Amino acid sequence: MLNLVEGKSGALLACVLSLFGTYLAAVVWFPANPTPRGALVVSAWILTVAIMIVPVLRAIGGGPSATNAENFVALGFVAWLLLDLIQGAYALDEAKDESLRLALEAIGVSAAAMWLGASGRPWRIPTWIVEGVKVPLHADTIVKAVPICFALGMFNFLYSVDFDIARMFSYVGQQRWSVPWGRGQLGGWESFRDQAQYFGYVLPSLTALLIARRGLLSFQSLFSVACSAVMLLFLSTGGGRRVIAVTVGAALMVWIQANPGLRVKNFLVVGFGVIALAWTAQFILNIRSGGYEQYLERGSEYDYLHVDDNFLRLAQVIEFLPSRVPFVRHRQLVFTLVRPIPRILWPGKPISPGFDLPTEIGMKGVSLSTSIIGEWYISYGWFAVVFGGWLHGRLAAMACVLRDIGNQAGNPIVYSLSVMVLMAGMRSMQDLVLMSYALVAWWAVSRYTAPATTPVYGR
Repeated sequence: MLNLVEGKSGALLACVLSLFGTYLAAVVWFPANPTPRGALVVSAWILTVAIMIVPVLRAIGGGPSATNAENFVALGFVAWLLLDLIQGAYALDEAKDESLRLALEAIGVSAAAMWLGASGRPWRIPTWIVEGVKVPLHADTIVKAVPICFALGMFNFLYSVDFDIARMFSYVGQQRWSVPWGRGQLGGWESFRDQAQYFGYVLPSLTALLIARRGLLSFQSLFSVACSAVMLLFLSTGGGRRVIAVTVGAALMVWIQANPGLRVKNFLVVGFGVIALAWTAQFILNIRSGGYEQYLERGSEYDYLHVDDNFLRLAQVIEFLPSRVPFVRHRQLVFTLVRPIPRILWPGKPISPGFDLPTEIGMKGVSLSTSIIGEWYISYGWFAVVFGGWLHGRLAAMACVLRDIGNQAGNPIVYSLSVMVLMAGMRSMQDLVLMSYALVAWWAVSRYTAPATTPVYGR
């Protein structure tokens, strides 16, 4: 049975199971009244099991496919779209019953397309990326890279307070709109230094690899732990929980790949890490609007592990398009792809994809996430949902090639970051692009820190 879930056959099996689970969840076990809180718990569990059964069996078997990127993308479907439903987190009376059913179908169909995409032969990876992954990461190289990433990652925070360290730390625990390094919707020249924080995204991964190579109690490891802790502390002040999830999740991936034979220890480390991440994400959510002091006065606002109301918003998107609003077609893709271009260089850069859900439902001053599935849907409907899932699977297949190359060179960081970027990208196309900046940052640092005897592309 475990051999059946490996490689291409496992991906195709997962594709079939996802489609079958979609039928059970959205047709057979779909309740007559799906809107009350907890009404879709059974459907959500059925779809979750269908999407995740192959990754779980791969993890139990410990075979070559256990750490495949598509396994984590599959987990992204559950984390971003189904986890709130599994917990019966909130009522769904803001969307029509049929829209809720179609939202379940969209998740299942997209997941099936993702598995189908992952089953194909990987696309060719650009040479400059492959050469960067081939650079060995010796302990001495990591020791050199840590202070560089820390200095660059912290630059924007320090610059925003005129390099007053005491003042900088005084903003920790404050609500996110009060911090001086916050960025508005339309950035100017400051957007260039704002991007420096992406160098800090790599620090936890470097720390995990250094601990694996030199142990926790060496001075270099302890220094790296301290740098990572400070970096994560200030990254969390922005209120973005996915940033912490990507950086720490990548570090856990690095640890697993650096210690392939320690299955029990790896299980304990990952288990503790996931619990810590869940608690941290909930804590950030509770303090980001009112700050730590207000949180102490009122306590937690949630009686469940809150993610986002992505499922509800996806259902609303399906309800509104194209019956009330036409598909935006290419504008969503253009809006995403031009995101790296600073507005100061292109004042007329698009400020929206052409559809604003808060406006349609009468909400002002808020942003609502519909997941990447919703963003594909507003483009070209169901065709785009299938294409988007398939594309995510193709990218996952490419990432697995980076893993194999990186493991041979003792460099698991690029793959680990790539996996977490793909997983975070399930939340939105914007996150898929923004989180990729960390890969660019690491490529720049690795070119500088690589040993002189190591051939680096472009040198």
